[in-house]
Amino acid sequence: MSDLKNKEELVLKEDLSEENKIVVLDKLNSSKTSISTTYGAAESDTDELRGIEGYDETLQWTEDEETKVRRIIDWRLMPFTLLTAFVLNMDRTNHSNAISDHLAQDLGFTNDGVNNAILAYSVIFTAFTLPSNFVAKKIGAYRWIPILMSSWAIVTWAHVLIHNYPSYMTVRVLIAATEAGFIPATLQYLTTWYKTNELATRLAFFWGIQSVASAFSGLISFGIFRLRGVAGLEGWKWLFLIDGIFTHVVAFVAFVYLPKNAMSTRGYLRGPKGWFTDRQAKIAVTRVIRDDLSKADQNVPITREDIWLALKDTKLWTHLVTTFVGMMTGTPIGTYLPSIIRDAGFPVTTANLLTMPAYLGGLVFSLLIAYSSDKYGEVALHALIGNIWQMVGYIALKALPANATRWQLFGAATVTMASPSWHGMHIAYMSANLAPAGKRAIALGAIIGAANLDGVPGSQIYRASDAPRYPTGNLVCIILNVVTIFLFISQRVRYSMTNKYREKKWNGMSDADKEQYNKTTKHKGSDRLDYRFRI
Repeated sequence: MSDLKNKEELVLKEDLSEENKIVVLDKLNSSKTSISTTYGAAESDTDELRGIEGYDETLQWTEDEETKVRRIIDWRLMPFTLLTAFVLNMDRTNHSNAISDHLAQDLGFTNDGVNNAILAYSVIFTAFTLPSNFVAKKIGAYRWIPILMSSWAIVTWAHVLIHNYPSYMTVRVLIAATEAGFIPATLQYLTTWYKTNELATRLAFFWGIQSVASAFSGLISFGIFRLRGVAGLEGWKWLFLIDGIFTHVVAFVAFVYLPKNAMSTRGYLRGPKGWFTDRQAKIAVTRVIRDDLSKADQNVPITREDIWLALKDTKLWTHLVTTFVGMMTGTPIGTYLPSIIRDAGFPVTTANLLTMPAYLGGLVFSLLIAYSSDKYGEVALHALIGNIWQMVGYIALKALPANATRWQLFGAATVTMASPSWHGMHIAYMSANLAPAGKRAIALGAIIGAANLDGVPGSQIYRASDAPRYPTGNLVCIILNVVTIFLFISQRVRYSMTNKYREKKWNGMSDADKEQYNKTTKHKGSDRLDYRFRI
């Protein structure tokens, strides 16, 4: 497999038939080059590909067969993946709800202390996301995911042991360290099961489950916070205890349920017959590799060359900056939504219950927009919907008069929090435009790091001195949304112009020039002249 990475002998070619878009593999230095006109068929005499478990270079299949395979993955793998993401996001939302249940006052500090904990969480989380995919590629994401879940489960229920600010900071740092690797590892895992044009919708579900977790946390908080005083524990401690135990259960199941790949679904809780027939398993493997050749390198360890390719790719850096700036605005409203509703004049338990419409509304619209993005492309333009939506919400929060009613404040805060998430489809957008696989794995860890590092400045946007309406913080969020809109548009224009430039230059080369380029170029993956970016 290392030869596949080093020689860069393979590229993608596309045949646009009347019925289907067919991606096939072609060996540049081979005389046997072909483009299939049969759905799912390809010719290749590549030794490296033959060594991949389940890959069949002669395999042909119908569109109905592939649809059935994809549906099996959707029903057998994706729901459990969403469950693991659910328990991850329960802690994050539980923290926000715990703040509204006077966590800071119970432990003897102010909301500025909470902001400092969020800052520390973001820094530690980011630091631990970067090496995660190195470990995942070494031992397998299917092993690494339940190990991480078991680790943060312990720290979650350990919240019942804290009694002052130092112990609070300790558990927040530890939970950041244990949770950090989960999302990068899961993203890498999902890319081995789904084709590029299938990922945005699935990742929208993946991030959308955060809204479900948030709504569920608000719902159960309504009852659990009433346990304050039982066994000498505050209501928010009961919330973390129950969440930690539930996470332990899901982590145990993950150890015996997540398969290594499509060829390894038999046994344990997956059943003696597994998920697929032998033919379906081969289709599951082969279709993903034919869609994106760089995924043939999924089991190859990350190299120094991959690191260097990622570091010097300015398009990758644009994706990271977009994530850092654009998601920063979610930190203040996400952290203080229950508190804003409470301070508007609602009881604590009611305030947590009233967060549900924002989370569920955001989920529905996020899924609809991601589905449209998968179907029609133009990810950047679809992402602008969420940016503009959230900006309008922050404008409303800032513009409301001092004598606004509690329902007006609730409405403005709900609209802001309900803005559709573009994070999942943005990751799919970035992933589709990065190769080889090692570079992509690094980028997946980096973008999750960027999405959490924004919590450092984001945690300081809503300051105690600016409470309870946070006019200065709302203005900062409006400006950040304007910058994010510019970044999305500029990246989209850059990809389009680069494609046009490469197409013109490639088409202007003779066959001999192209052959010479393939033999001598030092360009790798998405830096190659014959690589085209997905818009």
